[in-house]
Amino acid sequence: MRRALLSLPAVAAVLLLSGCGDPTPADPGTGPGGGASSTAVPTSPSTAVPTSPSTPRPIPPAVDPTKPGVPTASGRPITVDGVVEAGVEPGCRVLAAAGTQYQVLGENIPVGVPVRVTGVPQPGVLTTCQQGTPMRVTKWQRR
Repeated sequence: MRRALLSLPAVAAVLLLSGCGDPTPADPGTGPGGGASSTAVPTSPSTAVPTSPSTPRPIPPAVDPTKPGVPTASGRPITVDGVVEAGVEPGCRVLAAAGTQYQVLGENIPVGVPVRVTGVPQPGVLTTCQQGTPMRVTKWQRR
């Protein structure tokens, strides 16, 4: 009786661990351990389509704020006419110009005034405003 009780945990451990070594996933879209599979997915008995995780995009280089107007990897200086509006987040300002929105960075341009703005679009810059393409403004004037 004592021998049967001592072997019960060993049998339970073998049964539990045998499920970890199963090479066939329960869900065809996932691999062992629940992660995404990076192996070939058979589409027919004779062909297979390789799958791989998406390739990450390179991070653009940091912008040197001491050299405004210098072309960067994310763009060259542009000049647009529009009106600066308050953004949806507090403290954010968005330039509406010809159907495009630019988040104004680096200058305190008055809201509601028609302006001509020169700056460098920086689409790789992350901000808390989450509205419009960030643009490092190098100069602006009222129209």
